[in-house]
Amino acid sequence: MEFFLIRHTAPAVVKGVCYGQTDVALAESAERDIQLALAPLPKFDRVYSSPAQRCLRLASALAQRDESPLVLAPELQELNFGEWEQLPWAQIPREHSDPWAADTWNLAPPGGETEQALWNRVATWYRTASSTPASRCAVVAHGGSLRVLRCLILGRPVEDRWSWTLSWGEHARFEPA
Repeated sequence: MEFFLIRHTAPAVVKGVCYGQTDVALAESAERDIQLALAPLPKFDRVYSSPAQRCLRLASALAQRDESPLVLAPELQELNFGEWEQLPWAQIPREHSDPWAADTWNLAPPGGETEQALWNRVATWYRTASSTPASRCAVVAHGGSLRVLRCLILGRPVEDRWSWTLSWGEHARFEPA
């Protein structure tokens, strides 16, 4: 089975704002960006998407183009930053953000989740998705959940999650190890 990991296109968010699971709109260039993202992609048997509108718009366009099922996957949402959602990072007191940044695997923002929780929910989704019959799947999601998914597909250790990223609207193809 082939997995094409696709990051949503650029959101309409001021640089430096923490927005994790906040359902932010896409940038004004969204329609053009979505068409550019679609152009190099092959036909898919199934399209999975985070329910965030910034993912769903691209995923819906893919599913419609390919006449394939669109499956919403809440497990693919971005990391939940809790009380930090929609705050400028510069306004989050360093005495709170520095300890979290030093150990994001075990520590969560107030009311948010750890990266370990993100890993576990993406892993739960992956076990189900990888056992569902399909030869080529698109997965439209966020930087954090896609990093985790790449590690899971390739059998890479958790420590490898930060060694890779996709830019807005980019994709990468993987097959399970």
